[in-house]
Amino acid sequence: MLNDLRLALRSLRRTPGFTAVVIITLALGIGANTAIFSVVNSVLLTPLHFRESGRLMVLWEKSPRNPHNVVSPANYLDWHDRSHSFSDMTAFTWTGLTMTGGSPEYIEGRAVTANFFSVLGVAPAIGRSFTAAEAAPGGPKVVVLSHAVWQRRFGGDPSIVGKTIPVAGGNVQVLGVMPASFQAMPYGPPDE
Repeated sequence: MLNDLRLALRSLRRTPGFTAVVIITLALGIGANTAIFSVVNSVLLTPLHFRESGRLMVLWEKSPRNPHNVVSPANYLDWHDRSHSFSDMTAFTWTGLTMTGGSPEYIEGRAVTANFFSVLGVAPAIGRSFTAAEAAPGGPKVVVLSHAVWQRRFGGDPSIVGKTIPVAGGNVQVLGVMPASFQAMPYGPPDE
């Protein structure tokens, strides 16, 4: 085997152009495989940080123009009330608000149903999550802050829970703050 290795090295030394192509091809192949494995590992192999994450599913509506369409609220309510296949069901959509009071800052977040955190099996680090009365139409405007927003915008002040904060279009009451490890879903910014 040592003789074969010496012969291969001598052959490569005699043809530097071919050697360069071989080395570049190997480098590109190894780099591409590393990049693909990193994505597959983070998306498919690493479990989500939720209780019983293997039992969580994301449901979409399918339309001819968009195979992953956002579920309409009426369909979600029908699915929630009539489903016998799932122990519970929650819904979320992307939304945002502009915090005023000081320098304005747009915060991207999620509008969720009242049972969102209980379905995921997580609780706020301080304060509480939503109640059914707060999720009802015309209910009070409330928010649960991410840990990152709490630290950045409010300096980690635990007394923010229960207070009303100004946002564009009115005020919202802060119900709680999520743990630093919490990420609402694997889509979108991790710290909002």
